[in-house]
Amino acid sequence: MIVKDEEDVLGRCLDSVKNIADEIIIVDTGSKDKTKEIAYKYTNKVYDFKWADDFSLARNYSFSKADKDFILWLDADDVIEEKDRKDFIKLKETLDKNTDVVMMKYNTSFDSEGNVIFSYYRERLLKNVHRDLWKGAVHEAIAPYGITIHSNIAVTHRKLKVSDPDRNLRIFEKLISDGVKLNPRELFYYSRELYYHQKYHEAIGMFQRFLSLKDGFIENKIDAARLLYKCYDIVGEDELAIEALFKSFKYDIPRAEVCCDLGYYFMSKSKYDQAIYWYNRALCCEKKDSLGGFILEECYNYIPLIQLCVCYDKIGNIKLANEYNELAGLFKPASKEYKLNKKYFKDKLNK
Repeated sequence: MIVKDEEDVLGRCLDSVKNIADEIIIVDTGSKDKTKEIAYKYTNKVYDFKWADDFSLARNYSFSKADKDFILWLDADDVIEEKDRKDFIKLKETLDKNTDVVMMKYNTSFDSEGNVIFSYYRERLLKNVHRDLWKGAVHEAIAPYGITIHSNIAVTHRKLKVSDPDRNLRIFEKLISDGVKLNPRELFYYSRELYYHQKYHEAIGMFQRFLSLKDGFIENKIDAARLLYKCYDIVGEDELAIEALFKSFKYDIPRAEVCCDLGYYFMSKSKYDQAIYWYNRALCCEKKDSLGGFILEECYNYIPLIQLCVCYDKIGNIKLANEYNELAGLFKPASKEYKLNKKYFKDKLNK
């Protein structure tokens, strides 16, 4: 792990892994709180590393301290929950020693009932090859290599506080001012940071530049098309917005996330027949989570179902609207929208 000022979450994280890890290595990048004091309660392998605005440097340093055959990496606000801990122990007992990389789910966002609504796979357990693997100053990653397997074991992200919202943009802008040419992955994440910072016109230019490259991760390209759509929509470029979404189809078959965007676009224009088409299309999409893209879980069930309910109500098909609301309720029975709709349709159908 690499950590800085994580006294509020570090103990929680280490409690979740202390019985599955054979050694715990903590690299501190400049904490001013009790982070190191907490770390020493779990391990004597606590090291200092001078922060240099480069996550890969710190990650690679932490890996260099590992002595065991495989390395699991985590952030301080991650936990491995009980079911996943049991599965992890089984994996340790059965893992083929020729395996190089184990991809694991990263659950990062949840609804009010605790259901996962955003997740993606990450390179999480790696054979210790005693060399630098991490690349990228921001949104660091390890390029795919060797024998890779996908596991259903999940790491769960339980953030308690908001980190510095400007840090990543600041690092990217420093790289650019230093004359560093961003690679396709970095260009995508830089574009995304501009979008997050509401610099929509700049983001549009960077997303267009990224999408014009021959190189680049397909899932990032699809996500970039979706974010480009949002940028154009915000600045009032209606035609360019819809074109951006359709551009995503050149990279692969439609994703449910894109279909839901299209459904919402047409729904906002009161073009309910077209919205119905795209929401139905979303329900037919196969979830391709093993490809490494960002998955909005509800786009594959609840969102298109609840939106189909609204669309059919708008065109006067109350019976079908009610049926779709009931289907939506199967996925989120505690949903406020589902409950309000249920009462609404009960009153409507009893008249």
